[in-house]
Amino acid sequence: MAMKIVQFGVAFSPNMGDGIISDCLEFALKRLVPDLDFARIDLSGRTAPGDVAVGNRLLMLRILALMPGTLRQRVVSLRLRQLLDAATPRWRATLDRADLAVFGGGQIFSDADLNFCLKIARASDLAVEAGVPTVVHAAGVARNWSPRGRVLFSRVLETDLRMIGLRDDRSIAAWNDQMPAGQNAPAPVLTRDPGLLAAACYGAVATTGEIGIGVTAPEILAYHANIAVRSDGGALFAAAAAALCARGHRVALFCNGAAEDEALLRRLGRRANLAGHVADGLLRLAARPDSPAALARLIGGFDAIVAHRLHACIVGYAYARPVVGLGWDRKVESFFASIDGADRFLGADAVSADAIVAAVERGLAADIDPATHARVLDETWRGVGRMLASVADGTDLT
Repeated sequence: MAMKIVQFGVAFSPNMGDGIISDCLEFALKRLVPDLDFARIDLSGRTAPGDVAVGNRLLMLRILALMPGTLRQRVVSLRLRQLLDAATPRWRATLDRADLAVFGGGQIFSDADLNFCLKIARASDLAVEAGVPTVVHAAGVARNWSPRGRVLFSRVLETDLRMIGLRDDRSIAAWNDQMPAGQNAPAPVLTRDPGLLAAACYGAVATTGEIGIGVTAPEILAYHANIAVRSDGGALFAAAAAALCARGHRVALFCNGAAEDEALLRRLGRRANLAGHVADGLLRLAARPDSPAALARLIGGFDAIVAHRLHACIVGYAYARPVVGLGWDRKVESFFASIDGADRFLGADAVSADAIVAAVERGLAADIDPATHARVLDETWRGVGRMLASVADGTDLT
C-alpha cells in the first residue's frame, strides 16, 4: 500500500503563497517517494481553492481591533469552535490510514487571538485519536504566545511527534522559549521552507524584463505583524513604482492573491502619478493569480522582486532573482538572514521609495551567489528527506 501523508496547513488560502508551500512539499515528497498519497487539510476549514473561510475580512479585522484582547479572544474562540466542529468529521476521515501527519509549513505557530492555537490543538487531538505519527516541518514560530496559547500549542507534544523542523533560527529560539517542556519531545532543527523548491516544482520561466512590486493591504499585515505597521494607503508602493519608472525600469504591480491586496493594487493603478506610466507601457498591473502555479510563474518571470509577503520573496529567491524584502514582520527579516541576504532586507524604519530603488539596482548589478543558493536548496531537500526518515522506522535519522 502506498505511503499516505496528510498536511495540516492553509493550502487553500486566498494568499497563493500558502498554496505554493503545499505544492512544493507534495512535489518534494513525491520526488523521493513516487507512489506517495498526499492529502491536504486546510486548518481554516476550506476544502478547495476558492473557498472563503471569512467573509468581509477587512471589516472583521477593524471590528476586532476595537475590542480589548480578552473579548477578542472569546469572540474568535466561539467562531473557531463552530468551524472546527464542522470540519472535524472531514479531518478525521482524511487522517484514516495515514502514515504521517505534517504540521507546516507557514507561520502556523503564531497566536493571533488563539487562531492557530485552537486549530493546531484540534488537529493534534485527532492525530492522537487516529494513532498517526506527526512531524512539524518548515513551520514559522512567532514570539507572541499568550498563556492560553501556550497550553493549546503544547497539545502537539502529546502526539507521536517524531520531528520538530522549523524554518529559521529565530523560530527555533521562539519555540524553545515559549513551548512548555514535553517529555521526550525532539529538539527543534532547521528545515527550510518548501517554497524554496518552486523553480523545480513549477519549471523554468522566461523573464519579462520587469521589476515586480508586491502590493499588500496594510490592514492585513498589521493583524499578523509583530511590529507596528504604517498604513499609508499604498503610497509607498506608488512612490517606488513611479521612481523605478522614472529611471527607465519597466515595473509590474502584483499581489499574492488576497482580495484586499488586489483591491489596493487596482486603486493604485488609478493614481495620477501612476496612470501615465500605465498608459505609456512602463507600468503593468498584473492579473490576480488564480493558482499557486500562476503566482510562482509570475514572480519567476520578473527580473527583480520587491515585496512584504514572505513567499513572494522566497519564490523570487528560488528562481535566483534579486529580491528586496520589506520590513513588517520578523519572519521576513529572518528569511533574509538565513540566506546571507541581510543587506537585501529593508527594515520598517529604512523603507522609502529611494531606498527601494537603490536596493533593486544593487541587486540587478550583482548576481545571486550560486554557492549560497545551491546550499539553501540542498538544505531544503535534506529537510524533506529527514522528515521521511523520522517515520520510516520510528526514529529521526540524522
